[in-house]
Amino acid sequence: MKVLLGWFGHETNTFSRRKTDFELLTSQDSWEGEEILDTFRGTPSYLGGMIKKADENGIGLIPTFAVENAGPTVTDKCLDYVCDILVKYAKKHLGEYQGICIGLHGAGCSETCDDIEAYTLKKLRDVVGWDMPITITLDLHGNVSQKMCDYADGLFGIKENPHIDYATSGYEAMDALIKAMKGEIKLKTEVVPMPMLVPVTVTKDYEDISNYILQYKKEHGLLDLAFFPGFPYSDTPTTCASVFVTADGSQKDHAQKIAKYIWDRRHKVVNIDSFNSKEAVDEGIKYLKENDTGIFLINEEADNPGAGTPGDGTDLIRAFFKANIKGSAFAYMYDPEVVTKAMKAGVGAKIEIELGGKIEDSNFHGEPIHLEDVLVRSISNGNFVATTPLMKGIPGSFGYTVGLQYKNVQFVVASVQNQTYDDRAFFVGNIDFKQMRLIGLKSSQHFKAFYNQYVDKIIPANPPGLSTRNLKSFEYNRVIRPIYPLDEDVTFDPCNG
Repeated sequence: MKVLLGWFGHETNTFSRRKTDFELLTSQDSWEGEEILDTFRGTPSYLGGMIKKADENGIGLIPTFAVENAGPTVTDKCLDYVCDILVKYAKKHLGEYQGICIGLHGAGCSETCDDIEAYTLKKLRDVVGWDMPITITLDLHGNVSQKMCDYADGLFGIKENPHIDYATSGYEAMDALIKAMKGEIKLKTEVVPMPMLVPVTVTKDYEDISNYILQYKKEHGLLDLAFFPGFPYSDTPTTCASVFVTADGSQKDHAQKIAKYIWDRRHKVVNIDSFNSKEAVDEGIKYLKENDTGIFLINEEADNPGAGTPGDGTDLIRAFFKANIKGSAFAYMYDPEVVTKAMKAGVGAKIEIELGGKIEDSNFHGEPIHLEDVLVRSISNGNFVATTPLMKGIPGSFGYTVGLQYKNVQFVVASVQNQTYDDRAFFVGNIDFKQMRLIGLKSSQHFKAFYNQYVDKIIPANPPGLSTRNLKSFEYNRVIRPIYPLDEDVTFDPCNG
């Protein structure tokens, strides 16, 4: 028996004024054919989990294409180009495989398509028909649609944030697919949408809810049961939180019960309290005065490239420059122009730059920062192997990267957009973060999987930005209203109606 294998994920921020073409989609990396197996076998990824289960069961794999990124709305041309690659493999090997297992995201949008996942699945269904089982993995920030459930037999979602369970969901998706291929189970997935938008940050109450759902899933013998907060930075009719259940046969009542359980606790799940950048840095300064040792970390969650933002927002790093604290460092800013200028000047040179604030509206991500006498400390090709538990061992690149210093602040500037997951951005910028006292980075949650073991205090900075937790700062035009917390007077009873 063989399985067609692939991965096409995009987390689309529709509030960005840019577009994602194929070059931007694949800017972090992409893989095709056999190199997928060579790269991801043994890694803590969706594909790593899928491959592991297939290997354990002696299932052959036909790898197709793999890519994932976050960013602005995908162009229709880019969407069709990727789907054409997947369809090419599906047609070429038709008759060789008995099932499809593919990693998707759940919050993908193109210029004319609100649901990239359903669109991709339909393209595959048009090739293989309705009798072949298809299972997919989804990110918990996915906006799960009914069409996804219609086109795929089984949905399997990550539950953790940071997403340290990529491989687990991939393993479960492949396990269920193999059983369905053998006729041992009849997969059925059902979703309950909830009139609720949830920022991508995690509260303690959210963690408690996740643990409750995990235990409920085990007690009732369900293949999967997941609460998805969704992705509130995609303005579409399917944007909302949801609960879905995947089982051997119809089990929608379980999803309804969990949806009610969460709805009754919605005020604990949605957290919009936060510090602005100056307040966050002031907290850091206070900590340093009160403690002779330890690292204080500030994450700029409102400009998280992992949620489709530009990564060149200037609010937090401006506060770092104003504070001018010895032993402070920031990694990283996205600004190819600054990288090019620093590379031309060379290590040891001092340059004048306009840093950041070049991509999105300045009301969201600030104006460029004019700096003089900036020291070029290092130049790198930006290549790395991830150290974060989320994707340990997987190669990546920030593109050409420079380590700079302005007065007391060391900072890294790179030419490929990404959030900071681990120490690799500091490393390629020639900064030992363990020797720093105050560090800043751009990420909402995923950095914690690495940094929790090294830093003594973490607080988020939430200035204006395209991934701010202040959802009322966005002009929603297509989300179905009323919806909490944009609207307070919202009623919802998933068990009756």
